Amino acid sequence: MNEEIKYIIALTRMRGIGSIRARLLIDTFGSAKNVFDADAKLLQKIPHVGQKLLEQRSDPTIFERTEKEVAFIQKNHIQPLIYGGEGYPKRLLDCPDAPALLFHLGKTDLDSTHILSIVGTRNCSQYGRDMVKQLVSELKATIPNILIVSGLALGIDISAHRAALENDMTTLGIVAHGLDRIYPAAHRNVASEMIGQGGGLLTEYCTGTEPERGNFLARNRIIAGMADAILVAESRDKGGSLTTASIALDYGRDVFAFPGRATDEKSQGCNRLIRTNRAGLITCADDLLEAMNWGNHGKNKKKAVQQSINFEEENLSPIGRQIMDLLQERGDLRLSQLTDALPDVDRAVMLEELLDLEMDDKIRACPGGLYQRK
Repeated sequence: MNEEIKYIIALTRMRGIGSIRARLLIDTFGSAKNVFDADAKLLQKIPHVGQKLLEQRSDPTIFERTEKEVAFIQKNHIQPLIYGGEGYPKRLLDCPDAPALLFHLGKTDLDSTHILSIVGTRNCSQYGRDMVKQLVSELKATIPNILIVSGLALGIDISAHRAALENDMTTLGIVAHGLDRIYPAAHRNVASEMIGQGGGLLTEYCTGTEPERGNFLARNRIIAGMADAILVAESRDKGGSLTTASIALDYGRDVFAFPGRATDEKSQGCNRLIRTNRAGLITCADDLLEAMNWGNHGKNKKKAVQQSINFEEENLSPIGRQIMDLLQERGDLRLSQLTDALPDVDRAVMLEELLDLEMDDKIRACPGGLYQRK
C-alpha cells in the first residue's frame, strides 16, 4: 500500500485532528509524511493543532492502530481514496471541507453521470416511503444509470436504497462510522445487497469509530457534496435533512422537496423549503428531470433552443440580450456569476433585468439562486 496513505490514516486517527484538519495540514506541508517529519518549532506555530501533533506523532500506538487499519482494508477489499487522487469523487473536490481520506467498499462509480441524494426523516410516513418508491421507479425508466445516494439510516434513507435495489439500480450509502460495522444492524442485509448490485458504502471514518451524533452531522456534507441534486423527501421543521439541504445550497447543488399537507408535521420542513424558494417543488420524476435538464428533457430543451434562433429577442434590452446569451452559452447561472460576466452592469440594474425576463417568461428562478433560460 502507498506509504502516504498510511501517514494520512495515522494523521486522521489523532485526537483533535480529524479528516478536515488533516487535509489542511497536508495542503500546508505538501504531504502527510511531511507533517510527521516537520520541525517541532514549525508545528508549534500552528494554532489549535500544533501541540496536539507534537504530543501524538511519536506515539507508537498511532502507527500500531494504523497497521491494523491497513490490514483490515486489505482483507476486506476496501479502497482508500485520497483527496485529489485516483478514484476520489470529483464532485467532492469542489467542497471546501471535503475529507482528506475516504474508505469505499464496493464497486460504485463515484463519478456517475447523474447522482441524486435522497434524504429525510427517520420516522417517515407511508406517504414519504411511497413518494420515494414512485420517484425512483420513474427515474429507472428514463435514466437507469443514475446513482441513488443516501445515509443507510432508518426511514427515508433505507426506503431510497430499497427502491433502487428493487429497480436494479446502483445505490451508495454514506455512513457515519467505520466499515467494521453497519448501523443500524438491521440494515446489514440491505448493505450487502447494495454492494452485490454494483453499489457500496462510503465513509471518512476508520474502524472502531462509533456512530455518534456529531458523525452524522459531518457525513451530511458528503451526502450533499456527492450529488448533483438533493431531494428532501420528508422532514419536520427542524429535521437533520434541512441541514443537508442547507449544506447542498452552500455547495451550489440543486435542492428539491416533496410537498406535504399543511397539517402534517413530517412535511413542515419540506413545505418551508419550498415556500422560501430554497427547494424546488417536485411530485414526480418528470419534474426533477425537467428542472435538471436530464434525460430527454435536456435533449428536448437543447433542440428547442437551437430551433428558435433570434426568436422574440428583438424586444429585449441590450442587457437582457446579454443575459439571455450568457444563459444559452453557459447554462444555469447565479446572480454573482452574471455580475462577474457583466462587470459594467450595476447589481440593482441586473436584478431589475432578471425580474423583467422572468415576468416575460423567458427565464426562471431556480432553487439555489440559479437562473435558467426557458
